Amino acid sequence: MSARLLKSPAVSLIPYGQQHDAKTVEWLNNPGIRQTFGISRPVTPASHRAWIDSVRETLTWAMMVDGMHCGNVLLHCNPRHRSAYFQVYIGVAAMRARGIGRAVLNLVLEHAFTDLDLNRVWLHTFPENAAAERLYASAGFVKEGVERESVLRNGAFCSQRRWSLLAREWRSRTAERRQ
Repeated sequence: MSARLLKSPAVSLIPYGQQHDAKTVEWLNNPGIRQTFGISRPVTPASHRAWIDSVRETLTWAMMVDGMHCGNVLLHCNPRHRSAYFQVYIGVAAMRARGIGRAVLNLVLEHAFTDLDLNRVWLHTFPENAAAERLYASAGFVKEGVERESVLRNGAFCSQRRWSLLAREWRSRTAERRQ
């Protein structure tokens, strides 16, 4: 499964390649991003490349703004159930809070529900990530519940929230916006 180019006026999502590894490893070792994703071990170039080479049914994009690689997006697809797990992060702090996350989310949801014909896209947030939760709620994601003490971070078990958006909900919201 390979990603294809997705574009909006604000951002381009290009298929992820080895040329994106160095920045990605740097970001994944940033304490703030590690905390957001619950990454418990340092990421090395070799471990990252091994992970990228091992994942199947995963679409991975490099996020490009004005020609600069500023983050990554992943859609872990389950074709059997026509669902996918969504992950995104903006590694360049100066690019945050500029609407790029919303543009990325819209591009990926359009692709997921139209081109890939998925029925469901789901994701996790940590309760302290209020900005992400506002973004997902405003896009129509529904909070399904809490996965209690599901992630071990810094020696303590943390809970995370699970969200989902169904194709019919997305189509309804999209139709409403066009009217």
